[in-house]
Amino acid sequence: MRLAPEGMGEVRVEASDVLIVTRHYAPEPTGSAPVIQEIAEWLAARGDRVRVLTVRPNYPGTQVFEGYRRGERDREIENGVTVTRLATRPVRGSGLMARLGPESRFLLDLALGSASGRFKTSGRVISLCPSILTTVGAQLLVRRGGRHTAIVHDVQSGLGGALGSPLLRAVMPILKRLEGFALSRADQVIVLSPAMETALIALGVRTPIAVLPPSIDTTRIIPEPRPAGAPPTALYSGNLGRKQGLEQLIDLAQVLAARDPRVRVVIRGDGVMRERVIASAKERALTNIDFCPLAPKAQLSRALAQGDVHLVPQMASGGDFAVPSKVFAIMAAARPFVATAEAGSPLACLAEASGAFICTPPQAPDDFADAVLALMADETRRREMGELGRAYVIAEADTEVVMRALAPLLGI
Repeated sequence: MRLAPEGMGEVRVEASDVLIVTRHYAPEPTGSAPVIQEIAEWLAARGDRVRVLTVRPNYPGTQVFEGYRRGERDREIENGVTVTRLATRPVRGSGLMARLGPESRFLLDLALGSASGRFKTSGRVISLCPSILTTVGAQLLVRRGGRHTAIVHDVQSGLGGALGSPLLRAVMPILKRLEGFALSRADQVIVLSPAMETALIALGVRTPIAVLPPSIDTTRIIPEPRPAGAPPTALYSGNLGRKQGLEQLIDLAQVLAARDPRVRVVIRGDGVMRERVIASAKERALTNIDFCPLAPKAQLSRALAQGDVHLVPQMASGGDFAVPSKVFAIMAAARPFVATAEAGSPLACLAEASGAFICTPPQAPDDFADAVLALMADETRRREMGELGRAYVIAEADTEVVMRALAPLLGI
C-alpha cells in the first residue's frame, strides 16, 4: 500500500497484490504455518490484496486434517486473505527423502497452474522454504518486473546432512546446487539467524540476505499462572519429527525418574516420530511421561503455562542453522526452557542475548536433567528468566516490530 505524501494524511493510493506460496499454512498449529499466517494477515489488515497458494493442511501429522480431505475448503477467505489449497499427499516418512515426493507434486502443480494461467502471477511474491522446490515454483508466478522474497526457515541440505543416509548423501550435491540457484534468482532472502545466512552464502547465494526472527503476537500469547495443584512439569510442545532429537526426552525422563519422580515430562504434539517415541517410553517402562495432543490455538497461553520448564531438544548437528520458532512463543509466555544446543549455535547465541533459557550439550541426559532440576528448584530464577524472555520478544520479535522491518524487504 502506498501512502500520500507527508501532510496529506494516510490516504491509500494503491494496494499491493501479494501472493504467498507455501506448503504450510493455517490451520496447521506449529512449525512455519503460524509465522506465515501472521505475515499474510498483517499485510491484509494494512490494505494489501493477499493470496495464499498452499496445500491441504496436514502438518505435523501424517493425514490431511478432517474437514479438508475432500476439498471442502480448497478456496476460502480467512481474515481478509484469499486461500487456495491444493490436494497433497502428506509426508509419512522421517527424513528428507520422504518429503521430496509431496514437495515435487506441489512444484508440478505450480508449474502446470502457471503454464495454464490457472494461477495468476503477482508483482509481489513471497515463498516459504523449508521446501526449496516451493521457492522454485514460486519464481514461475512472479510477474515480469516483479519482486520475489524467499523466507528460509530451514536449509534443507544442512538438515539433510545432519540426518544422513547413503541415498541422501548421493543427492546432496544436487540439492545444494538447487538451493544456491533458486535462492539466487529471488530478489530478497530472509533467514532466522546469522548462521543460516553464512550457510547460504557458502552455497553460492548472491541475493541480498536479511536476518529476522519469526514474529510473535505478544497480545495473544501472554503469561498465565501455572495450574493449581499440578506436579512439577517439564513440557515439550511441537512437532514430533526427526530433527528434534526426541530420544533425548526419553533419556531425560529416565534420569528424572531416578532423581526426582515427582517431575512429570509432558510431550505434546504429533509427527512422524510420535509412535516411535511412545514405543521407546514403553520399552523403558517409564511412568513419568504423558503424551498429549497439541492445544488449540485459542488456548495456547494456557497450554504454555502448564510447563514450569520447557524443553527444546535438538540433534547434535541439526541445530546448526535454525532457531525453532516455538522458542519465541515460550518466551512470550514468560516461561524458561532448557535447550540442547552446541556452543556457538544460533540457540546458544540467543540464550546469551536474551538470558531466557539454558543450553546443555546434545545427547548429554545428565546435563539436561541437571539444568531442568536446577530450574525446578528455583522459582525466583524461573520467574526472572521468564520476564527476560518476554521482554526480549516484545523488543525483538513482536509482530509489529518484525513486520515494520519486513515490509520494505518485500518492496511494499
